[in-house]
Amino acid sequence: MTFALLVSRVVDLEQQGRDPVQLRQALEALLDRYPLCFGYWKRRAELELAAADEPAAVAVYERAVVPCAYSVEMWTLYCAHAARHWADEPERVRGLFERALQYVGSDYAADGIWDKYIAYESAVAEAAAADMGRVSALYARVLALPLRLHDVYWARFAEFAATRTASELLAAESEAALASFLTRQGAHPVTTEEMRGEDEGARKLRVYALLEARYHFYVAFHAPRRALEEPIRRRYYHVAPLPAAELAAWRRLLSWGAEQPTGHVCDPLEPRAEVLPSFTYERCLLPGASVRSLWKEYALFLEGKGAVEDARGVLARASGVFFRDCAPMLLYHAQFEEAHGGLDAARALCAATCALPPPAIDAYLAAANLERRAGNTDGMRASFAAAVDALRGEPLAALVRHAAAVERKLCGDHARGVALIESAIAREPANELLWDAALECATSAVVPAAAGAGDSPAYQAAAALLERMIAADSPLPPPARRRAWLRYQRLVDDYAGSVDAMRALKRSRDEAGLELTLDSEVPESAVPKPLPKRKPNGMSVDVSMGGGAAQPSPSPQQAQYTPEQLAQYQQYYAQYYQQQGYGQGYYPQQ
Repeated sequence: MTFALLVSRVVDLEQQGRDPVQLRQALEALLDRYPLCFGYWKRRAELELAAADEPAAVAVYERAVVPCAYSVEMWTLYCAHAARHWADEPERVRGLFERALQYVGSDYAADGIWDKYIAYESAVAEAAAADMGRVSALYARVLALPLRLHDVYWARFAEFAATRTASELLAAESEAALASFLTRQGAHPVTTEEMRGEDEGARKLRVYALLEARYHFYVAFHAPRRALEEPIRRRYYHVAPLPAAELAAWRRLLSWGAEQPTGHVCDPLEPRAEVLPSFTYERCLLPGASVRSLWKEYALFLEGKGAVEDARGVLARASGVFFRDCAPMLLYHAQFEEAHGGLDAARALCAATCALPPPAIDAYLAAANLERRAGNTDGMRASFAAAVDALRGEPLAALVRHAAAVERKLCGDHARGVALIESAIAREPANELLWDAALECATSAVVPAAAGAGDSPAYQAAAALLERMIAADSPLPPPARRRAWLRYQRLVDDYAGSVDAMRALKRSRDEAGLELTLDSEVPESAVPKPLPKRKPNGMSVDVSMGGGAAQPSPSPQQAQYTPEQLAQYQQYYAQYYQQQGYGQGYYPQQ
């Protein structure tokens, strides 16, 4: 069901005030297919709140932050719920905010959740008439991150600091650690005479100078990243495809982030000042969830870092949620699992791909090749048999042709390949491509008979097959039977051990009243006039005009044939080659 239909059902149920059970089911169906829609998670939680079941609402939010772990909006909604409903449990609220910041705190657009956290701590401190040390610590942390409102937060902090004590702005033990950090970064401020001493005024000047120096350090440190983040507009999931310009902007950010060294900034006030490349990939996958190549690139990045389990988790999310109906993604995941020893998982993914409608030959070939590489011949044959039951038309013919070749070349079992093709012919007896595959299989072992030698069993099998194709009760249509006659004639000409076979075939053809000429396949109107015959001495005889007088050959500057004549001959001979079966695999293979 499409996104529009799922949303329409939810809206209809909400407007009609129907049974909450139906609305709950409609929301669950939508979120199962589109789990990044944070607004509908909120509706789902509010449905539980309407039933006065706050723990059930929390359970909904907990489910939501699994797929939406890097969604600023989702965490902001959950934290807002916590601040409203857990008023008497401040540590529980703080714990949730801290969980959220682990995932989205360094997001370029994370100002919403930082604002809520700062507002919550300010309200708690004011209610308890306590100092604002927690609020100062939050400002210090946010000022180390590459947020879009970085400068705004500094302006707010400067206003906040004007009315706070030095101990509220920075604890004594943190002051020494911050000074050491700035010294290592070459960013320690100049200490003036007014800053020396331990009185309140001197210490506040010293602390403020350290914090300001730290702010300027991070302005320069995060400038390249913020320049790449600024052009990006869509940071949330939407069913509409990500615009090309947005995707290009994300790719530039990802490429830049992958090249940056990490681990050399160890800020004592905010350990997550550096944004890891994996965080950038996760945030990119919110707006780019429908871009298959991004999931593959992320998995390859993690695999290259040795984080195989993390890469496996990324591909599981892609193939299990966003691309559950996408055969290429399922097969890509299957290849990854096979490469890392997960044969059972790879088999399950191949089976899921084969179950997708409509049946696809690539899915069955992938399943068969997986078993072949694993040395499981029975499993490979089971995949081929399942494909014969599922496929139709040209894909079926291509698959049995391949399966027969594998049986012949890999397993040395020519008879099993023939039996597989025969089972396919039994399902679609009028499919000429299947008969072609059978003929190719039958003639693969045919060699020309030596003088005086009898016909080989392989030749006899091929001749028997062609007899079935040309028989009066053959399921093939007349044009296909005529083509079979021509192939039979070529087989006898090139591989029979006696001229008697050639003569017998001609008698049979004559008795059937078949004229296997070009005119039997090509309308007379489509046959162009014959070209003039050439003579060795440079003269030509115009046989098309009925005369035999020699005429001078055209000079090199003259066009010998018009484009229309050439086009007619090209069409004529293309039909002739098709009729004769040239280049289509009809002839015996050595």
